[in-house]
Amino acid sequence: MNVPPTVGGGIRGRRPSEQHPRFAAVVKPGTRILIVDDELDLLDMLTTYFLGSNYEVDTATNGTDALVAVTRQRPNVVLLDIHMPRMNGIEALKEIMKIDQSIAVIMVTGNLDLPVTVEAIRNGAFGYVPKPFDLRYLDHLIAACLGRSQRLR
Repeated sequence: MNVPPTVGGGIRGRRPSEQHPRFAAVVKPGTRILIVDDELDLLDMLTTYFLGSNYEVDTATNGTDALVAVTRQRPNVVLLDIHMPRMNGIEALKEIMKIDQSIAVIMVTGNLDLPVTVEAIRNGAFGYVPKPFDLRYLDHLIAACLGRSQRLR
């Protein structure tokens, strides 16, 4: 899959669904999504999907790099894989919440381990999405996150 590199703090583009007027009103300019996953194919697919009118997309392949990205430029929403090398998603979630509790974090998991999901919610995650996931559901969850995030900021 050919995806432009994520150098310099973000990628901008248009995704087909955002050419519809109802999306233009929902997504505000400067809305930033940080996608954190060690599966490069999934990162590429999600980056391509979220490149759109007014979305800025950053990526990281582990929790440590995610914290650097969060510190460098605060995202509105973080899609955070639970199982990653160096620092797992739960540890990264705890650190993100220490940095800024208004950042909406959605946990992404290939494993429906209920205790881990409960731990994520207790530590500040907005919600979780099991892999493989429905992109329409993810769109709705992100819209809900953005509404919450705007109220907290």
